[in-house]
Amino acid sequence: MKRFSEALARFIERWPWLILAVALLLSAAAVPGITMLETETGFDALVAPESPIAKDNSHYEAQFGGEPITILLSGTLDNIFSTPNLAVLSEFQEQFSADERYRVINGPLTILQLAQQEAEQARRAFEEQLALAQEQAAAEARAAAAAMGLGEMEQEMAAEQARAEVLQMFQSQIEQMQLIGEPSLDNPAFVSSVLYYTEGAISPAMQSFIPDDGHALIIVTPTGNMSDPEALQAVTDIDDFFSSQPLDKVEVTIVSDAKLVDAISHSIGSNIALLLALSVAVMVLILIFMFRVRWRLLSLGMVGLSALWTFGLMGYLGVPLTMATMVVLPILIGLGIDFSIQFHNRYQEEVTRSRTVADAIVSSLSSMFPAVSIALLATIIGFITLYISKVPMIQDFGMALAIGIFISYIIALFLLHSIVYLGDKKMEIKKLKEAASKASSRIERVLLRLGRLAINHTVWIFIIAIVFAIGGGIVDHWLPTNTDYETLMPQDTPALVELRELRQIVGSGGVVSFMVESNEDIAGTEMLSWLKVYQDEALSFHPELISASSLASVVSETASGDIPAQEEIDAILAGLPPSYLGQLLSADHKMASVSFNISYISLEETHDLLLLLQEEADPPTGVRVSPVGSLALGTSTIDALVGTRLNLNLICLGAIFLVLLAVYRRLGKIVFTIIPVGAVIAWSSLDMYLIGIPINPLTAVLGVLIIGICTEFMVLLMGRYDEEKRRGVPPEKAMVTAISKIGRAITTTALTTLGGFGVLIASNFVMIRDFGIATVVSVFLSLLITITVMPGLIVWYDNWKRRSFTGSSKKQKLRS
Repeated sequence: MKRFSEALARFIERWPWLILAVALLLSAAAVPGITMLETETGFDALVAPESPIAKDNSHYEAQFGGEPITILLSGTLDNIFSTPNLAVLSEFQEQFSADERYRVINGPLTILQLAQQEAEQARRAFEEQLALAQEQAAAEARAAAAAMGLGEMEQEMAAEQARAEVLQMFQSQIEQMQLIGEPSLDNPAFVSSVLYYTEGAISPAMQSFIPDDGHALIIVTPTGNMSDPEALQAVTDIDDFFSSQPLDKVEVTIVSDAKLVDAISHSIGSNIALLLALSVAVMVLILIFMFRVRWRLLSLGMVGLSALWTFGLMGYLGVPLTMATMVVLPILIGLGIDFSIQFHNRYQEEVTRSRTVADAIVSSLSSMFPAVSIALLATIIGFITLYISKVPMIQDFGMALAIGIFISYIIALFLLHSIVYLGDKKMEIKKLKEAASKASSRIERVLLRLGRLAINHTVWIFIIAIVFAIGGGIVDHWLPTNTDYETLMPQDTPALVELRELRQIVGSGGVVSFMVESNEDIAGTEMLSWLKVYQDEALSFHPELISASSLASVVSETASGDIPAQEEIDAILAGLPPSYLGQLLSADHKMASVSFNISYISLEETHDLLLLLQEEADPPTGVRVSPVGSLALGTSTIDALVGTRLNLNLICLGAIFLVLLAVYRRLGKIVFTIIPVGAVIAWSSLDMYLIGIPINPLTAVLGVLIIGICTEFMVLLMGRYDEEKRRGVPPEKAMVTAISKIGRAITTTALTTLGGFGVLIASNFVMIRDFGIATVVSVFLSLLITITVMPGLIVWYDNWKRRSFTGSSKKQKLRS
């Protein structure tokens, strides 16, 4: 490997301008890729399309439509149902019902229109009945008059008298009809008769659409399986309609998942700009005050270029921007700058003992290339293991980081050295040596003292580390889980505020839905009887369930609470409006929808509730009950995150163990690299528990990041420690030298990484802010264990090995 690294150094020395030209071309090529980046913040980012629940949900939406769009009308009922406003609502319903993007529109107007049709039919039936009764009475009166021998005039008078008597008999009904007036939406009396059951009380038919005397709801069910842009456009068109035709003295609010998704997308854009600006500012300050070398901001330029190439490649590869991949930028700045700092730091050191800049670069690369390459490999393996996650955005997160770290390494290896070579080769080597020696001595003195302190107090430091690690292992099982995107996004988002206001008004936390599939007719007596029993038991056993809605509910309510005979069921179904029936039962009667309104509970509680409801269904043979809908999709991520968290860490550690085994071929060295990683993971769990940070889609993969960062620190420290020992330096002095020399770069790297992750705390995304806090703590702990806990243990182990070898050698001499 030494020959290869020397060859690389000679290539850089010979072709620096070529490397600069290639970098410029690649940067230009990356720009179009960035413009191709797309945002993905819906459930596609959380649930893989090929997962069973995603397939079930797609099948369900194809039959019954997508997540409903709720139109909230706020104002007095008199204003909401005024004649001009009803005219606007009628136009809305007529226009949007004809649009194939909208499957069904249900609301108070639906009830009013049905009531109008029924009233018109009833009026015609009444008029026909009245006319028939009058004619029958008149005929009977004529016949009676004729039998009495009266003349035609007397017979006609008797007939008119009979008609008048019949009219008198129906007088109360006629007066009632006259009081209500014409069954028309232009008639306030008619509208009021439909709205109210008794004085001031909302009629039962209207109660589901009028939660109180200041609000009314219109539920629009869009076509299922829309893409995020299509769903947003469907909502925007509704919003545009009411903006162009506002209701008089009534406020209209559109509430939908599509608006939430769009709000997250816009927040991502503003967050990226903020986090980028903060990251750059923090890096500049850290490099100026901590990394005292010539071209001290060069590392920041290199990682900025790495970010450009990474996001450009993401655009070309179709990797979307999600709540996870948006944090790649500050993380990449924090982690990717490491390679530039390590190479630059070693070059600075080699300058003090080299005759030329070219010699310094060759010596620097020969020494650093193996250790940095091993660290790179370990870090990339850690990120690649994220691809086994079942959450798509975590897979994309791992891919983006792996690509970004590799690009950062390549740029640091070739471009940084090329720029340093071109910038320093014309300067006198004596001045470079003086500047390098002066810059290095300041921080090295502090690290020398710290190194001696760590080695002299190994036992106590080790005991404290073990105690905290055990505590972390215990509380790790107590960490709460939060995958509810509503609580993870910015809490002041208008779309989220509107959704919570709607829930407060309707007194419901949402709807959990199930898809029922059967080979038999679901509308049969036996199936509906099972479904009714299941619903009734669920409502009685689970107080968080408010109400149930299904075909069994409709049939039993129409039939006075029971499931009737098949003939009556068929008659009930025939009397239901097709649009309403289509929301509950498929045309072939093989699929049905069952929904429960639930009170507001956490996503974890919803997850447990769905599992119980599915287990308790106990469907007949040949019937399958599957959870569907947004809440079911959201709860499915809990298992995907929590269930794979430990596996991710173990697989990542195992992969790194095998890589280190192939490289080092020494078990002791590998163990001292792996032990601190496990300890820091345990410490981080303890800190998360004490701070109150839950496991969310990002903190769930914190262990993998820790493995990558801590492994890199240990590989670099032990690489320099072994280098010093090969020069014949005793273990204690070798470790102190390693800490003072490589420690400056590691400390600067840790600080820049802390800065990169630290700016995440400024994000208004709760998930990203918590991830920033947890990662800052973890990076600090990785630095702490690298320069305080492990040095003493490593030195103790090497001394023990040397004493054991010396003792055995003496025994062999005595025997001989």
